[in-house]
Amino acid sequence: MLLKKYDENKEALKDIGREALAESRRLGLPISAKDLENEAEDRAKHKQEKRISAA
Repeated sequence: MLLKKYDENKEALKDIGREALAESRRLGLPISAKDLENEAEDRAKHKQEKRISAA
């Protein structure tokens, strides 16, 4: 039960982070190197998931 809640909260926080990055870009604010790195990792992971599900 707690682990399920943790996973849900973790995903919600990731979504909030993605929205914050998008908003920062729209406003022309600087984005940290760590945020760019996390975003690249997230995209790579998402691509892998798409490839697996497509097969």
